[in-house]
Amino acid sequence: MVPPQKDGGSRFTQRAKALLRDVALQATVDIVRTRGWAQTRMADIATLAGISKPTLYKYFGSRDELARAYVDREVDLILQTARSELERYPDDPERALTEGLRHIVDDMSRNPLIRAVLTDDAAAASLLPLVTTHGERLLKHSVDEMASIIRAALPGAQPEDVRAYSDTMVRMMISHAILPSPSTEDSVDSMLRVALPLLRDVRGKGTAAQPGASDSNSPMEGQDEGRN
Repeated sequence: MVPPQKDGGSRFTQRAKALLRDVALQATVDIVRTRGWAQTRMADIATLAGISKPTLYKYFGSRDELARAYVDREVDLILQTARSELERYPDDPERALTEGLRHIVDDMSRNPLIRAVLTDDAAAASLLPLVTTHGERLLKHSVDEMASIIRAALPGAQPEDVRAYSDTMVRMMISHAILPSPSTEDSVDSMLRVALPLLRDVRGKGTAAQPGASDSNSPMEGQDEGRN
C-alpha cells in the first residue's frame, strides 16, 4: 500500500484552515453589519460559522485579533471591486480606474466602517473604536492592496511611483467617503481629474524605463516637435 503524500496532506490541511478562517470572517461581517461590533459575540460568530467557540479562538486568539482580521476583510471587500474592474478591462487601465472608482465610492458610502465615522446609528457607531484603534494599520493595508492592484495593471511602473500613487488614491477615496460630494458622480469626477494625470505619468515613466524604449517617447522631444 502506498503511504499518503505528506505534502498533499499538508496542502489540504492548509486549504481547510484557510476555508474555515474565511467562513468565520464572513460570519463576523454578517453579524457586525446587522448588530454593530459592540453587540458581536464570539459565541454568535462560532454558531453562524458552524464551528465551536474553542475552534474560533484557535484561529483568532482574542476578540481584538478577530477585530483586526474583520477590518482587513472589509477593506478587501471594497478593493475587490478594483481588482474585478481590472480583470474586465486588462488592456485599458483608465477605463478600469473610472469604473472601479465609481463602484468603490458607492460601496464605501454603505460600508459600516465608513458609516461609523458619519452616522448616529448605534450599530454603526459601535465600530468607531475599531476605526480609530486600527486606523494606521488599516491605511497601510489599504495602500498595500491598492499597490498590488496597480502593479498588476502597470507591470513596468517604478515601485516608488506605484507606492506614491496607491497612497494618494487611498487617501482620496477615504476623504470622499468621509466628506462626500453631492453625488457619486461628482466624487468620481473630482478624483479622476487628479487620478488620470497621475496614472498617465506613472504609465509613461514605466514605459520609458523598459529596455528598448525609444527616445522619441521623451516629453521634451514631443514638445520640440510641436514647436517645429
